[in-house]
Amino acid sequence: MACIIAAPSSSSGKTLLSVILSAWAKNNQLNLQPFKVGPDYLDSQLLTAVSQRFCRNLDLILCKEKWVNETFYKYGGLADLTLIEGVMGLFDGIGSTSKGSTADIAKQLQLPIILTINAQGQAASLAPLVKGFRDQDPSLEIAGVVLNHVNTERHKLLLQEVLNSIDVNFLGSLPTSNELKLPNRHLGLIPAQEIENLEERIGSWQQIANDNLDISMFRKLLKAPQRIETSIDLTK
Repeated sequence: MACIIAAPSSSSGKTLLSVILSAWAKNNQLNLQPFKVGPDYLDSQLLTAVSQRFCRNLDLILCKEKWVNETFYKYGGLADLTLIEGVMGLFDGIGSTSKGSTADIAKQLQLPIILTINAQGQAASLAPLVKGFRDQDPSLEIAGVVLNHVNTERHKLLLQEVLNSIDVNFLGSLPTSNELKLPNRHLGLIPAQEIENLEERIGSWQQIANDNLDISMFRKLLKAPQRIETSIDLTK
């Protein structure tokens, strides 16, 4: 029932994985409802442009638990697939706490987490990194890992062996590629309308998803939640 795209830190590939999955869904005539943790608007713009469904923000600090629950189940339940892109690192919240973090949203909505990791220059060191995030909070479910910046078959196989050794699902990898570079500015991503040849890039992204991700598993993990009736006005 839907999943959360999270990471150990910013710039690990959360947005990249989220837009690639959105592009894959669009090109397979599947409606995917995206959400974004926190008040961010630039990632939300891009997810909206790719999915063609307005990306909704989920913020436990600004909007509280009831609003987050109602927003997720009402809008998520209108689509075929649903994903939530996290913010910063999985446990990063207010100050040195995890309050309002991606992990907080995962616990509030009881959703599994896909951990996106920049694996450049790593092999065996991947194990303690993933184990640390998996074991930090036993109430969280790490459904699997997607590895970013994996450029050779040998590197991918080594990383798969590492994940197998700690019983964590490998859900795919992404190469370093110009097609996967998302232009940035001082606030983060540039606005979606400034990305050149976006429609062409969406086509490339969906092919990259087919070639590099475990699509059969993502079909299950992204399955939309059952819609519930709430007080939220769907016309807004």
